[in-house]
Amino acid sequence: MKVCVYAISKNEEKFVERWVKSMSEADEIYVLDTGSDDNTVKKLKELDVNVSVEKITPWRFDVARNKSLELVPPDTDICVCTDLDEVFEPGWRKILEEVWQEDTTRLRYNYNWLLDENNIPKVNFYIEKIHKRNEYKWTHPVHEILSYDGVEKFVTTDEITLNHYPDSTKSRSSYLPLLELSVKENPLDDRNVHYLGREYMYY
Repeated sequence: MKVCVYAISKNEEKFVERWVKSMSEADEIYVLDTGSDDNTVKKLKELDVNVSVEKITPWRFDVARNKSLELVPPDTDICVCTDLDEVFEPGWRKILEEVWQEDTTRLRYNYNWLLDENNIPKVNFYIEKIHKRNEYKWTHPVHEILSYDGVEKFVTTDEITLNHYPDSTKSRSSYLPLLELSVKENPLDDRNVHYLGREYMYY
């Protein structure tokens, strides 16, 4: 099977080497950079990542992710969407090929969203950002999700784990207006309303 990783980036030079090493079990890696003014693009290219640069105006996460997905060749069997502050535990590709079935459309796997200073998970849940190439698109301006044109067939595994090591200095200032836009676009979507209410609570 042909497995490709795709991602979006902006000013993430400090994560590039670690991320590319983690994703290197894939056949190809594609990144849409949305306007870095540091060495993110340079470092990615030096590590043979396929990089395109495009500023998304007005900014929406779903638009950016869809444009990054468009970079992935149509003959790809499995797409793996990650962020540059995330790291797979080694051996994920072999497990992916073992559990993926002919009719699988998407995979659920472990996501350690928060780890303590000893790398012990504090917040863990399933994530579903490994999917087949076609009929998928990203929706919602922020806290975006994959939408599928058809009936999905999920496979779940506890053998693949993705760890999240976020940059705590990055601003979340764009989230509130994007969440308000998300609820305006889909006022009956309870997930959107929940995230907007949580953002108000943060403020």
